[in-house]
Amino acid sequence: MSSRAKNAAASVIACDTTLHHPPDFAMPFPFSRKPLLTLVCLSLTVLAGCATVGQPTAASKAPTASAPAADDNAQDPNAADGPLPNEELTDELVLRFLVGDIALQRGQATLGAQTWNDLAKRTHDPRVAKRATEVAIGAGQLNLAMDSAKQWIDASPNAVGPQQVMLSLLLRANRLDEAKPHLEALLKAKPQDAPSFFLRMHTLWDKNTDRNAAAKLTEDVTAPYLNLPEAHFARAVAYANTNRVPDAIKEVDAAEALRPGWEPAVLYRIQLMSDRPGQERIDYLHSALRKNPDSLPIRNALARELVINKQMKDALDEYNGILKIQPDNLEALVGSGLVSMELRDFDTAQQRLSAAVQRNPRNTNNLRLYLGQIAEARGQNQDAIAWYQSVEGDMHDAAVERLIRLYARTGQPQKAIDLIHENVALTTEQQTRQTLLESSVWREAKNYDKAWFVLTLAISKDPKNADLLYERSLIADLQHNVPAAEADLHKYLELQPDSAQGLNALGYTLANRTDRYDEANGYLEKANTLDPDNPVIMDSLGWLRYKQNRLAEARDLLTRAYKAMPDPEVGAHLAATLFKLGEKSDAHKVMAQAQKLDPDNESVIAIGQEIGQP
Repeated sequence: MSSRAKNAAASVIACDTTLHHPPDFAMPFPFSRKPLLTLVCLSLTVLAGCATVGQPTAASKAPTASAPAADDNAQDPNAADGPLPNEELTDELVLRFLVGDIALQRGQATLGAQTWNDLAKRTHDPRVAKRATEVAIGAGQLNLAMDSAKQWIDASPNAVGPQQVMLSLLLRANRLDEAKPHLEALLKAKPQDAPSFFLRMHTLWDKNTDRNAAAKLTEDVTAPYLNLPEAHFARAVAYANTNRVPDAIKEVDAAEALRPGWEPAVLYRIQLMSDRPGQERIDYLHSALRKNPDSLPIRNALARELVINKQMKDALDEYNGILKIQPDNLEALVGSGLVSMELRDFDTAQQRLSAAVQRNPRNTNNLRLYLGQIAEARGQNQDAIAWYQSVEGDMHDAAVERLIRLYARTGQPQKAIDLIHENVALTTEQQTRQTLLESSVWREAKNYDKAWFVLTLAISKDPKNADLLYERSLIADLQHNVPAAEADLHKYLELQPDSAQGLNALGYTLANRTDRYDEANGYLEKANTLDPDNPVIMDSLGWLRYKQNRLAEARDLLTRAYKAMPDPEVGAHLAATLFKLGEKSDAHKVMAQAQKLDPDNESVIAIGQEIGQP
């Protein structure tokens, strides 16, 4: 009854927000001129280098901060294009500098931000405004940061840095209308960066952004650049984010018209076509590949679409073509490995997935799980155990379950039981999972009495647990205890009356173990209506048709089921049907495949003897 058991956003442009504090002092300096100037220099070093302090003149004995040297100014991308203000460093300013930094040193971030903002307004110095902006951002004072950034822009109207920071702040505040002139200024200052910027423009928005406003801003900003395919790409993404998919596709088409076979446009368009028929997507990618035959990303996308549409051999051809060009292409290695696994070419699957793990050993837990399954299928049990034991992270539990069943199947049931009970089951759900796993161990070991005992004990504590009842019905069937299996399945269907799985199990039990074919037919037809094209149900119906001597229908159903699910029991049913139809050679071929899959399967053994399989 093995076939029945099978049912069981990205960062925006931003400035450095690190708070720079002056060193701690053991005691306050006396308010003499020299120590005060030293502290001011310590504060100003975090701006753009400490300003040179001029000597007192006859007109004034108060020192002044003069502009940095021209070379220093050129090295700072955020510096003003013109000369810095020659602001007199009065005692009042010195004290304010001290208040600002000492407030930060003592953890009073808001006071520090306010003080530095006031200094920016008083001095009109871009270095002070930059520092004020950084402090306000670090303090979480968004409005104050924007005000300081405005002072910075006013002090350095031609510098790119303050425009970038202001843009970041306005976007964070969802003030897109105000962000527009800053965005336009940045593009005007560096038009050569426009293509790469438009490709990433969608990363400026976060989950709180007004998507319609973002689309309008994208339209306005890209309007002067519609000769660039990247501008159309930016519009396409913005429209898609407002559910204007037809408009998005038009923009992608416009981008492709400017640059035929352009990868970003092709790959995004295939995402936009997710609701279109599979063959339409495949045809589009074939067309794109003709325009850009050297594009491996497009070829990989085509292979993925072929897999999705179950055209496995064609998908494998595409992946193989990629690997001829680029033998270490990670996506093609993984894709071809999984497709080969699906086609049961385990040698190729093992070679490709092993190469993928070597190529990128990080984040390969899913591949390690698959390699364990491949080793199992090849009868390399020790290799399978090693692979399963190496799986960590999200796939760990799945690997443990495979390991448990492998221990059971290889005559090590106690190892499996110990592994199950390594973790204490605290919740009802965890206890049920442990019970089901323990039952599966004894089922794999063909110790059906122990499996029955474990399940019965658990059901006595939780009599309305549908999963436990279903599992016990499987064990009862394997014990040829039809009344018990039938009773548990009826209870199961009382709890879940529209379960295709339960209806299928009851129908199959009646068809396989009794001659109550009409009753079985009612359950199986209802299951098929609830879950059409399920290969497990197709197998049950096909086996019932065999029992009813409706052999042509049986062959059709079982052929479809076996193609979709090459299970040994399904293969045995198909072999029996072919043999009875007189197609003995084909029957023996199918039976040989089933025996290779699981020579110990009850149906494989019984039907193999009936048809005289060598």
